[in-house]
Amino acid sequence: MKNLKNKIENLGYIYKNELILMAVPSLIFVVLGIGLAIIFKSLIFALALIGVSLIYLFGFYYKYSKKEQTLNNKLIDSFISYFGFFRIYIANGDSVYLALNKTLEFAPNNIKPYIEGLISEIDKDKTITPFIRFAGYFKMKLIEDIMISIYEMIENGNNLNYINQFTSIFENFKIRVNKSNSERRFAKFDSFITTSLVGSGAVMIILVYGIINLIGEIA
Repeated sequence: MKNLKNKIENLGYIYKNELILMAVPSLIFVVLGIGLAIIFKSLIFALALIGVSLIYLFGFYYKYSKKEQTLNNKLIDSFISYFGFFRIYIANGDSVYLALNKTLEFAPNNIKPYIEGLISEIDKDKTITPFIRFAGYFKMKLIEDIMISIYEMIENGNNLNYINQFTSIFENFKIRVNKSNSERRFAKFDSFITTSLVGSGAVMIILVYGIINLIGEIA
C-alpha cells in the first residue's frame, strides 16, 4: 500500500482523493451487483457488476502507467536537450565538471534537480557511482552507457577518443528516441482512426436496427 501511495504522489496526484475515486464507485458496483443477485436470484448480476468494478480499477492502473510513461518520455526529451548543450561545451574544451556547471542554466525544470544532485555528488564521490545513480532516474540502458562515457572523459582528461565516443553514443541515442517518438505518434493516429471506424460501425448498426424496428411497427 505504501508503494502505491508513493507512486500516486510521485505522479502528482493526491493519494486520498484517488483512493476515494477508486474505492467508492467500486464498492457501489459490488453492493449493487449483490443486491440485484438477491432480488432476481441470479449470480449473473453479481458477477457482471464485479467485472465492471475490476475494469474500473484497471482504468486507474492504466491511467497511472500512462502518466508515468508520459513523464518518463518528457524526462528523456529533457535529457537530450540538456546534454546537447553539454556536448557543445565539451567539444570546445571544457572539462566535464565545468561543462555540467556552465550548462545548468539550460536544464529544463524536470531534469535540473537531478543535474544539481549529480554535480553535488561528484564533489564528494570521484567514482562512477554518481553517474550510474543519475542514469537510474531514466530507466534506459543507453542513458547508463552515455553516463559511463562521460565518466570515462573525466578519467582520461578529455581525451579526443573519449569525447568522440560520448558524441557517437549520444547522437545514436537521440536518433533512436526521435524515431521512437515518431512511431508512437503514428501509432496513436492509427489507433484514433481504428476507434473512429469501430464507433461509426456501432452507430450504423444501432441506426439500422432502429429503422428495421420502426418499419416493423408501421407494417
